Amino acid sequence: MFDWNGVKTKANSDGEFGIHARMWDSTLRISIGDEKTRIDIEGGTIREIQDWYGGGPTDLAISASQQDWDELLRAVPKPFYQDLYPASIHHGFEITGDRDNYCAYYPAIRRLIEILREVRNAEV
Repeated sequence: MFDWNGVKTKANSDGEFGIHARMWDSTLRISIGDEKTRIDIEGGTIREIQDWYGGGPTDLAISASQQDWDELLRAVPKPFYQDLYPASIHHGFEITGDRDNYCAYYPAIRRLIEILREVRNAEV
């Protein structure tokens, strides 16, 4: 679904992501329908992005149906899909894991979602 190498390159060269993600060490799982992806972040830099095939711990997980992700990642999202927080309240997004991690690095997560949106819409 994504050019994950493009996501990694763009995020690691993005000044806004870099500022918000500084000192962030985390394993993030993104589930887009049945597709699960693991993002390893160390010191605010994405070190690796790979398919997630099952077990193993994660610090934070963001999951939703393919349809919800399609709406969130549209070039111009509908109301309540323009950001992860309202999408988790009004739509089918589920955020699980370390809430302190989520709150402390929400600006980085928000920017990462924007980067996913940019990469996805560049592919279309």
